[in-house]
Amino acid sequence: MGRQRASRAVPLTERILDRLPGRRSRWMVTWALVPWLNLAAVLVGQTAGWSARTDRSVEVVNRIAVSFAVLLSLWGAARISKDLEQLRLALTQAVEQEESDVRRLFPGVGSAVVPVVLTLAVGVALPVDELLGGDPVAAVLQAVTWLLIGIPLSTAVWVYLTLELGLRRLGQGRLTLRGYRGDRTLGLQPVGSLAFTGFWMLVGAVTPLVLTGSSDLPTVLVGILVLAVGVGLFFLSLQGVHRQMATVRQREIDRATTLYQQAYERLDGQPTLEVLQQQVGLLNAAEALEKRAERIQAWPFDEAMFARVATIATSAAASILARLLLAPTGI
Repeated sequence: MGRQRASRAVPLTERILDRLPGRRSRWMVTWALVPWLNLAAVLVGQTAGWSARTDRSVEVVNRIAVSFAVLLSLWGAARISKDLEQLRLALTQAVEQEESDVRRLFPGVGSAVVPVVLTLAVGVALPVDELLGGDPVAAVLQAVTWLLIGIPLSTAVWVYLTLELGLRRLGQGRLTLRGYRGDRTLGLQPVGSLAFTGFWMLVGAVTPLVLTGSSDLPTVLVGILVLAVGVGLFFLSLQGVHRQMATVRQREIDRATTLYQQAYERLDGQPTLEVLQQQVGLLNAAEALEKRAERIQAWPFDEAMFARVATIATSAAASILARLLLAPTGI
């Protein structure tokens, strides 16, 4: 385990869990229980009259969403980091450049500075509405709680951004894809798989937070910003990869077209059975190349999967918008 981790960049949350004594699964659950400690403190404050009363059922649902987001973030950051190393190896076989060039696509996965800065920045923004509402106790509780749960959430966001920006660099042509060698995805199937892992992590963690925290305006705004940037990067990065794959596919089709043109040039000049028989070999080769080119996928995954992701992203956006519109009515 230690040697494997030493060979790759490890996210901040993974380094923290590795240094804690005992089983990591217990510490993950403990981390996910922090929102419930916050709820207990909020209820004590309300009973003592230190803070304003809120709907307990709403608070419970929100804590369920936050705990789920923490667990999913911890799992997702570890999974993406591990799979990213395998992706680097796969890309080395799929492009003409060396592994060192591939590694430059995904710098900074193990950064501790960025997640900490994100945590502190959001920790300043979240308690604003409580402070403006004259509830300093609730503001302090929210800030302290976020400093604890913000680390896994911010780390997951940073790992996701690193992944998508790296795929964006690949789509911009930083590396050159090899030609078709029998693999319909041109060796990029791991790209699509890992991109989807990051997408599910982001949407699965952030969407429930936005939906259950609609009464907390800073939480909603931060969540919507993260979702908008994350989903936008997902489609943008894969669009670039799509263009690269489409270019390879078109190049293969052009080869077949060239052979067809050579065969029909002679037929146009001498449209006889004898000439046609002479061109049979060339026509068969052109047809084989054409079928070969048509097998190449334009995306690093099944096109139906891309359509499902677009549907899910649209549904999540519609749900968030509806929740925001209905929030003032108390529904």
